[in-house]
Amino acid sequence: MIDIRKLWQDACSNIIGIKGVNAIAYSVWIDSLTPVCVKDNTLILLAPSSNNKLTVNKTYKDAIRTALERTGSMITEFAVITEEEKEFYSKEIEEYSSEDNASEQSGESKSQFISRYTFDNFVVGESNKLAFHAAQSVAQSPGVSDNVYLSFNPLFLYGGVGLGKTHLLHSIGNYVSEHLPHLKVLYTPTEKLTNDYVEAISNNRTDKGAFNLHSFREKYRSVDMLMLDDVQFLQKRVGLQEVVFHIFNDLYQAGKQIVLTSDRPPSEIATLEDRLRSRFEGGLIADIGAPNLEMRIAIIRKKMILEKIAVNDDVVNYLAEKIDSNIRELEGSLAKVIFYAKLKGLPYPDLETAKEALKNTVQKKTGIDSSDIIAATCSYFNISQADIISKKKTKNLVEARMIAIYIINDMLSLPLVSIGQIFGGRDHTTIIHARDKIAGLIKENAETAKAVKDIKNSLNA
Repeated sequence: MIDIRKLWQDACSNIIGIKGVNAIAYSVWIDSLTPVCVKDNTLILLAPSSNNKLTVNKTYKDAIRTALERTGSMITEFAVITEEEKEFYSKEIEEYSSEDNASEQSGESKSQFISRYTFDNFVVGESNKLAFHAAQSVAQSPGVSDNVYLSFNPLFLYGGVGLGKTHLLHSIGNYVSEHLPHLKVLYTPTEKLTNDYVEAISNNRTDKGAFNLHSFREKYRSVDMLMLDDVQFLQKRVGLQEVVFHIFNDLYQAGKQIVLTSDRPPSEIATLEDRLRSRFEGGLIADIGAPNLEMRIAIIRKKMILEKIAVNDDVVNYLAEKIDSNIRELEGSLAKVIFYAKLKGLPYPDLETAKEALKNTVQKKTGIDSSDIIAATCSYFNISQADIISKKKTKNLVEARMIAIYIINDMLSLPLVSIGQIFGGRDHTTIIHARDKIAGLIKENAETAKAVKDIKNSLNA
């Protein structure tokens, strides 16, 4: 009989990174599915609600099918059912229930953390070493330190999409599960916390068996470590901020560890209450930047070792040079190249195959990015790109630099800290000053206004 629990775990370990599936989508919609049986060579998954079933079938069907195919199992099809539909699969479910009971009695349990995300396979470089070492420290010694200067509670990790925040969160969870199994750890995306809160409010006047406000408080306050992912989604949710504030206080005062992630630092989360912002900033704030070329090469080589695949140096260098946005896209591109090689019957991909596989990704740029804006600004002012991101402070360079910063902020949805990293690691307050300075000059100085307009027009031409 097929071990459906292992099959589903293997599929889930591959699903983040497949198109349309990020950590939040996985935690909210996919992690809640439970394998119950196989019927007609189809894996039957139980959803906790009809809404969950509808969302999975509408949005994540192709991704789950792809993840099942990657396991190498003969089972590549699945169906999602709700509790009301279980009676139609009663015979098959009964056959598999004894196997599940045996697994539970042997001590096996489903982990909320993805097993392949560990500290050992996290590639450390200049852009993430502070975040990595802080995460390791928290995993090894969670809670409030006696030395306030070494307190990493809360630990606040921030950075762009696909740069490793989720990997570090799951690494912490996996380490604690292995080395400190007596601790109760809860990982949850902010969206899941929001859904739980709404459900608790809705059920608060129903029978005691329902998930109500008391259940909600117990779930989030009775843990030794709370990991809250993507807290930027707290912005504009005043009621939820109140809830998080009290959860935070209860855990912190009890000496419990709190780990938070966001795509921006607390200072840039709009409409975040000052008292909550102050709590978030009370521990250690560590940013995760984009990997440089050497680090991207190391990431590919690490992935090759983990997946036991062979790729020659030409292909490794090509991938590292062309895919520079984030780690998730880099790993996805490597998988695509290997898949193309298999289709062509090659033992390992060559450079020609890599170029063919990534021709749409590499050759067709969609939209405008920061490098386009910097290049256009440098061309307009006849200066080099090295100078515009340097520390030089001659008048013409400062003006061009501030205009480029203003246009990037105006045209792209990038956090201020990320813009600072683009311009040689400048502090976000410097970026704010440049943005506001040019915004004022546009209204007062016709020459500045014309420069900004001309550069924007050249980008849209």
